[in-house]
Amino acid sequence: MRAELSSRERVFTALAHKEPDRVPINFGGCAQTTLLECPPEAPAVTNLYRHLGITDYEEPKTGLIANQVYNMDTRVMERFGNDFRLLMPSGGAWAREESDGAKTLMGVTCGLRAKRIGLYDDIFEYPLKHCTTVAGIREYAYWPQDEDFEALAQGGAEEARRLRETTDKVILEDTFKAFPHLMYSLLCGMERWMIDMKTDPDFYFAMSDHLFEIGIRYVDAWIGAIGDHVDIVSTYDDLGTQEGPLISHDDYVTYLKPYERRMIEHIKTHTDAKIYRHSCGSVYEFIPDFIEIGVDILNPIQPLARNMEPWRLKKEFGRDITFFGGIDTQQLLYTTPERVRQGVRDTIRTLGKGGGYILGSSHNIEPDTPIENIVAMFDAALEYGRYPLE
Repeated sequence: MRAELSSRERVFTALAHKEPDRVPINFGGCAQTTLLECPPEAPAVTNLYRHLGITDYEEPKTGLIANQVYNMDTRVMERFGNDFRLLMPSGGAWAREESDGAKTLMGVTCGLRAKRIGLYDDIFEYPLKHCTTVAGIREYAYWPQDEDFEALAQGGAEEARRLRETTDKVILEDTFKAFPHLMYSLLCGMERWMIDMKTDPDFYFAMSDHLFEIGIRYVDAWIGAIGDHVDIVSTYDDLGTQEGPLISHDDYVTYLKPYERRMIEHIKTHTDAKIYRHSCGSVYEFIPDFIEIGVDILNPIQPLARNMEPWRLKKEFGRDITFFGGIDTQQLLYTTPERVRQGVRDTIRTLGKGGGYILGSSHNIEPDTPIENIVAMFDAALEYGRYPLE
């Protein structure tokens, strides 16, 4: 058995495509690879705490949308072998409750409209859906103001420094920097985003340029404050469905890749941190582009999406990018603890060989997932993830 490494040593060895003492694990140390809390119907995080015998926990805190828990109990993270700590700003965005029961997301979230839909808080209305002019973009009432950007950094550098001084964990920054594509889609609707590329490219680029400048200000305020203390910085726009990419590769190269390249270049003016990119679904066609523009880590690796099988990704791209995620949340985690353990073992054998792998769920774990299967997943990761792999 190899000598025990610190979490930072373990993760950075894997990022260098070498084999550490065991496969690194992320649970609760990333906004996209955690467990959802959806009370009162599905308080999954609370149920997990109780299952593990933890009664003196802090009430789970979720974000403005999507129900990710950002204050996962550190005892659970340690129990599951987590090697990361999540860093997020404490200000810059807030929700204004409306009379119809919905909420308007203010500040850097640009006036998005959200409400409870089923188990989740989600976007339901697109405030710029009917905007068609550059003047209309300028006149929109809910663009973030100077004070919103200033609020992003309040306390951030101090918290990053505290984490660096008091833990050996890798500090992963994960915030809503999805400018321009995802914010364009949330403000105007996914259909408008796609149609504008083809039918009104002048408006498309005017809107995208405006959103990109907001993203640059976001990076200046937030990453500028924490860049010396953080290990991994996020950037993301969802580009995949279950069956393939949302747009063609040619359209990605024309309409989105230049913004992504410039955003990563700008992030790197503030930090030497590794770049982590999140995209759901089948993004196989874009992975060479991600590598080219400087992405170091791809998350969440949904193995049931088309062409996203672990063996395929490891064979074709395993020397050039680190895969983060990969444990199927769509089917595997709804089976049995025994099958979950085998699935984790198989994934580790495939993606973990030679390093370049961080184990986690293939997106946030849904709140109706059997608790015993979640425990089995991480117990198996700790058991089977030791190098040399069997």
